[in-house]
Amino acid sequence: MLDTRTVSVTVNISADEAYHFLREPMNLAAWAKSFCLSVACRQDVWFVETGHGKARVQFAEDNPYRVADYELTLATGEKMVHPMRVIANGERRCEVVATLFRPSDVSDEDFLLDGSLLVNDLRRLKETVELMVGQL
Repeated sequence: MLDTRTVSVTVNISADEAYHFLREPMNLAAWAKSFCLSVACRQDVWFVETGHGKARVQFAEDNPYRVADYELTLATGEKMVHPMRVIANGERRCEVVATLFRPSDVSDEDFLLDGSLLVNDLRRLKETVELMVGQL
C-alpha cells in the first residue's frame, strides 16, 4: 500500500465549467507548472514536455461524475496516474480534489515537496480557471 496525500481547492465557478477546463489537455501548461513545461498534440495523441523529457498524457473519458484523472506515460514506459475530481458545492462553486501517491522509492522529503508542488498547482488552477472562465 502506498502513502497518499489528498488536497483540494475551492473554485468559484460551476463544477461543469471547472471540469471541462481541467479535462482540456492544452490547459495543463497554464496550471500544472510543477511538471508541465508545454503541451502538444500529434495525430490525436497529447504530449507534455516535462523536466525529465516528453510524456504522453491521457485523460479519463468524459463522465457525469466529473472524474478528471489523467495518466502520464514517460519515455521509459513508466505510467503515473494522477487522480482528480471536481465536486459541486453550490451553483457557482466547486471543489477540485487531487490525490498524490508516493512511489516506494521516494523519500519523505521528496514526498513533502511533491505535495507542496501539488498544492501550488491547484492554487494556480483556481486562479487560472476563475480568470479564464469568468471572462467568457
